[in-house]
Amino acid sequence: MSKMSVFGLLFRYFAQRHLFWTGLCLLGLTAVVSIIQTVELIRRVSVLKNNTVEVNFLMLSMLNLPAVIDVVLPFALLSGSMLCFNALNRTNEFVVTRGIGTSIWSALSPSFLSAFGVGLFFIMVINPIGSFTAKQYEKQMVAIFGKDDRNLSVTADGIWLRDKQEKRQLIIHGDALDAANVSIINPVIYQFAAPGELQTRLRGSAMLLTDSGWMIEDAMAWDNDGGRKEIGTLMLATSIATLDIERSTEPPHTIPIYTLPRFIQMLENTGLPTINHSIHFHQLLAFPLLMVGITMLGARFTLRNVNRGRRMQLFTRGVLIATAIFIYGYLMQILGSTFRVPPAIAGWTPAITILLVGAALLARLDES
Repeated sequence: MSKMSVFGLLFRYFAQRHLFWTGLCLLGLTAVVSIIQTVELIRRVSVLKNNTVEVNFLMLSMLNLPAVIDVVLPFALLSGSMLCFNALNRTNEFVVTRGIGTSIWSALSPSFLSAFGVGLFFIMVINPIGSFTAKQYEKQMVAIFGKDDRNLSVTADGIWLRDKQEKRQLIIHGDALDAANVSIINPVIYQFAAPGELQTRLRGSAMLLTDSGWMIEDAMAWDNDGGRKEIGTLMLATSIATLDIERSTEPPHTIPIYTLPRFIQMLENTGLPTINHSIHFHQLLAFPLLMVGITMLGARFTLRNVNRGRRMQLFTRGVLIATAIFIYGYLMQILGSTFRVPPAIAGWTPAITILLVGAALLARLDES
């Protein structure tokens, strides 16, 4: 068996070197970002007035560690790849490997596989752990700084819910959704006996979801003939669980990838917006390909002219590539969240584009 074949001696050696440099850069970047965030948190806590909550900054930094890894991992992989390939060229290991007739694709395949494995490990292990720690971190932040207004969902058109039942359907419109108290402010409820057949219109001052159903306060009803009737407190059956409403405002990074599809389906069933969660889900699925594409770019811009003594260009190239990747990914996310492109395109396009560009640049390098 060839030493450069999958899991051969040379294959394992190059893969281990790539993982070593990536892990080293990940450790350094994570430590730097965590220290900066901890110092900023200490500053914010120090200026609070009448704060009686005892803050464990070490515990908070540990809870936020998976979120930091999520942010710095692509940059750590890029830095680790460029440093790894630079070291292999400086010791002529990569040159010797190419000199024995190995194509650039075979020589770099260990790094590609290790990058794909890092991405896969992140979405299968780090992401579920991070979703749990993110919830705990948010709870600690609320305990320190007060109630989080993200529990209140407000849009320019208010909030719309859909409550499907066997014999009727409720379309609910309100000024705002208070997920913490499972209530809707100033609701207007449209009851449909059948699709397209409006039965009754209800209005109330507040609408609370309980285990028994919707409880509408100060309810007034209008029938199809325009007749008005003051009801007071009214109970309506529902198919929506209180837990569904309470979790509806949870940010995407607090939902593990294994339960994210079911969570998105729950939001769709109730008529709540799912765009950000859908984009996040597709970004997670495309993450391993993004890691491979970043490794390709790092190899292309490190292996070129590496023997001409231009080591100072390595840092500049890395900064430019990282900035371009960040801006491009952020732009696609904005286009997806504003409904300019579908969520799948917004989530997969950055990874596929970077992968194809990296492969094309490496193909040109292999021909030269």
